[in-house]
Amino acid sequence: MSILKNLENYLLTEIAAGLGKKTLQPDEDLLELGIIDSLGLMKLISFMEETFAIKILDEDVIPDNFQSLNSMVKLVELQAQN
Repeated sequence: MSILKNLENYLLTEIAAGLGKKTLQPDEDLLELGIIDSLGLMKLISFMEETFAIKILDEDVIPDNFQSLNSMVKLVELQAQN
């Protein structure tokens, strides 16, 4: 399964389950829509680190990196290279 699909599935089932969304667009602003809040972000980071065997540094926990599925995919790809 692709990074994008893994992230989308996790967000839809674990973070945004009560919102009734069935899909997320790759460039959809997840922060502006209120899909990701501070607690959801911490869960998401743990999921990303475990699923993709990466370490997300404190300095990488900025809104730009979690704004959309595409921005999260870029973050995972960048961390996987390090």
